[in-house]
Amino acid sequence: MMLQSLDKMLSVYCPQSHVKLVLANVTDTSKTLERNHLCGPIAGIVQAEFVGGMALLGTLLDAPGQRISLRVDLPNGQIGGGLLECSYGHTIRGYMRRKVLPDLDDSDAPTEELFDRAMGRSAHCGVIRSDAHGGKTDAVFDLNFKDRLTVTDIIEEYFCSSLQRRALVQLSAASKQNYVACSHALLCDFLPEASTETYQRIEQRFASGEVQDALDRGMTIQELVEFFNLDTPTAAPEEMPVKFACHCSSDRVIAMLKTLPREDIEAMIEQGRSSDIYCHMCGKGFTITVEQLQSLLDK
Repeated sequence: MMLQSLDKMLSVYCPQSHVKLVLANVTDTSKTLERNHLCGPIAGIVQAEFVGGMALLGTLLDAPGQRISLRVDLPNGQIGGGLLECSYGHTIRGYMRRKVLPDLDDSDAPTEELFDRAMGRSAHCGVIRSDAHGGKTDAVFDLNFKDRLTVTDIIEEYFCSSLQRRALVQLSAASKQNYVACSHALLCDFLPEASTETYQRIEQRFASGEVQDALDRGMTIQELVEFFNLDTPTAAPEEMPVKFACHCSSDRVIAMLKTLPREDIEAMIEQGRSSDIYCHMCGKGFTITVEQLQSLLDK
């Protein structure tokens, strides 16, 4: 299932500083997943930040058929965790384990305390990069914090520890009237030639919250180059579309049902009514009729 989207990712390279900036707008994709999964306000924002993170992870894909997925378990967080995936071409899908958090969603407005309770202080993360030929690369890591754990921490940890890259990440999502209003992501990637002084100078702006504020204000990638006091990029920003997409279809649902034991299909038929089956990755529902179920047995 494909939807039109205004989401996009822009990247520039500053040759004298040896720094690459990647800025992603994933607002439409985040809104689509929030709506499809019927997320409450807290899960909607957390999911929107994960979508931004997946857009950044999608920069690692460089050939058709490649895919990267992120599974996160949050043992102490009310949201529980989630699974998200980005395919080559920057198509994203995924879900949070718990979409509605009644005791958090009923608050007047989202606060850091509410997100702290939603995320918890620890995470067990697994990243799988796969290609069209069945090859894959796995990475597993744990995060434990005395203070607040954020989605930004998870994405940045993968770039820095698993990939051994000097990188800084900032994710930003905001809501309006309990619905996602915007979602952005920024990756600042330092090549080996980048100086320690340049890294430390920019890192301070991330740590101070200035970068978060810049994303919240909708700063453009050209403005971010000036914001970080970087040199002129080699070319105009490279633009890549980002969109929500899922591979689910009624044919795939039927194919899945074919793998069920015969007695399970017979039990569904005995109910005498259509069955609704939902894709856990995108939230879309498919209605399977009794006649369709019976045809599986007849074959």
